[in-house]
Amino acid sequence: MDLRSQGDKGVPGTDQSDEAAEETGAGRWAGWPLNRVLVIAGFVATVLAGVILGSGDPSLVGPILILLLPGIVFTGLLLWRPRPTFYLLAGLANSVLAITTIPFGLFGALANPLLGPVYSAVVLTTLSLVLALPAGLLGFRRGRAGLREPNLAEGIRSIQGFAVIAIVSLSVGAIAAGSLAYQNVTARAPSAGPVYDIPIVASVSMLASNSRFSPTAINVTASVVTKITILNEDDAPHTFTYTNNGTGYSHDLMGGRTTQFFVLFSRPGIVPFSSVLTADVGMNGTMTIVSP
Repeated sequence: MDLRSQGDKGVPGTDQSDEAAEETGAGRWAGWPLNRVLVIAGFVATVLAGVILGSGDPSLVGPILILLLPGIVFTGLLLWRPRPTFYLLAGLANSVLAITTIPFGLFGALANPLLGPVYSAVVLTTLSLVLALPAGLLGFRRGRAGLREPNLAEGIRSIQGFAVIAIVSLSVGAIAAGSLAYQNVTARAPSAGPVYDIPIVASVSMLASNSRFSPTAINVTASVVTKITILNEDDAPHTFTYTNNGTGYSHDLMGGRTTQFFVLFSRPGIVPFSSVLTADVGMNGTMTIVSP
């Protein structure tokens, strides 16, 4: 008796013919195997993250497309022929963007919602890894063992399904909370109270983390009042110290808190800034004052 054939009979997502897949309802969304849906969902999350990153920095479009190419190929193969091997390859391919950004602080960036749209891309990239890689491995193992693959309607009520619902809910909540936090930090001050004749306000957000500023170089427009917001992620205090037109200014950055202040430069140039505390040697950067 062919045990492989017996195990694959009526199993959506394994080595069955297209006709059998249609007869068992695998071509319908509710009848698709849960793991196939999750691998595809991981691909969608990766693409959305790439779109966000590419929109913010066009120079990233080329590298992102290269990282997305394996996911496009193997996800397409998984849709065309749901073989166990394609499960594994698609799961790995749809995690490439996340895996390659882990050394650059992917998980650390999850704790910084003030990154704005980049934070949403970080959450989506992490979500693609959590959805696609385990689903690809499970789909591969079940297919090779000839085990029946639960469809979406069945699988969503399993432990794996409940875990997926929780993870997706947390991700959506993190994106929403991060967007609100970023909008709150970058929002202009309310117009209530005294009115002053000053130019329109611009905003710049920065981090102080591991005794380093991020970014270390920012642009500020001359003759425009600019609100600078700095989140100090360190426990220790720092300062933001600079000189404007011969006058020194220094703002205390208390540990674990956000500090906001306003700057105004009258002409273009380069203005260095630093933390002047003894322990913060090398914690510096530059403001490039550009013409309006």
